[in-house]
Amino acid sequence: MHCVLTLSMRLLPAMGTTSNHASVLAIDTATNLCSVALVNDTDIKEIQRDLPRAHNQHILTMIDELLEGQSLSDAVSVIACGVGPGSFTGLRVAVGVAQGLGWSLDLPIYPFCSLEAQARATAHGAGDLVLSAIDAQIGQVYWAWFGSDGTMLRPLTEPAVSRVADLTGPSGEAFDSMEATSVVIAGDGAGLIATEYSDRAFARVDPEARPRPSLAALHLLDVPNDSLLTQAHLLEPRYVQQDIGWKKLSEQGKRH
Repeated sequence: MHCVLTLSMRLLPAMGTTSNHASVLAIDTATNLCSVALVNDTDIKEIQRDLPRAHNQHILTMIDELLEGQSLSDAVSVIACGVGPGSFTGLRVAVGVAQGLGWSLDLPIYPFCSLEAQARATAHGAGDLVLSAIDAQIGQVYWAWFGSDGTMLRPLTEPAVSRVADLTGPSGEAFDSMEATSVVIAGDGAGLIATEYSDRAFARVDPEARPRPSLAALHLLDVPNDSLLTQAHLLEPRYVQQDIGWKKLSEQGKRH
């Protein structure tokens, strides 16, 4: 079983309106990796394990590992949750856990795009266009474009799903008409794209990139904005297919 544990220290800049949300528990299960992170003013702890189709069996234990004996209510003031797009089962795990913890402890939730958290996990330079792609099976990928200024990324498109052969650029142009040397492709869908367009010389192809919840938490703390937060009962997966059903906690009614 592949396991990555990242521990580092960082002194964060002064925070504005989210200064009372200075300790973030972040989770993402949109891909084969089950990823959890705990980020506060000075510390970043992150655990990522390759657990396809077994996220639900391990995620709570992994959160306990991060807490190192602390109670969740003492250690965390906001929960960040990767809402996809990605594996249907995986998204339900992350959203369900975030809802349960947020509801029980009355904590705000920061829903983040898993494709954006994945794009942040790969190297990129000023002027690069980053295509973050997650394998959606049967020849399809979930994808979104991001622009880089060398440090920060900005979303250029909404997440979408399509066949690899039907990918388009940030402005809707044909993918194979783009200047490949400025394109970075990240995620487990990168290999599929590189194979489909094998005649192109991309700036970088990074099939090992996966969503990093710690980077999503750092983004929230670096660019504080309370409008990004929501309540647990309003949280839902970000599906790009229109025929997938999900009921928010407020819509589920009483359980017997």
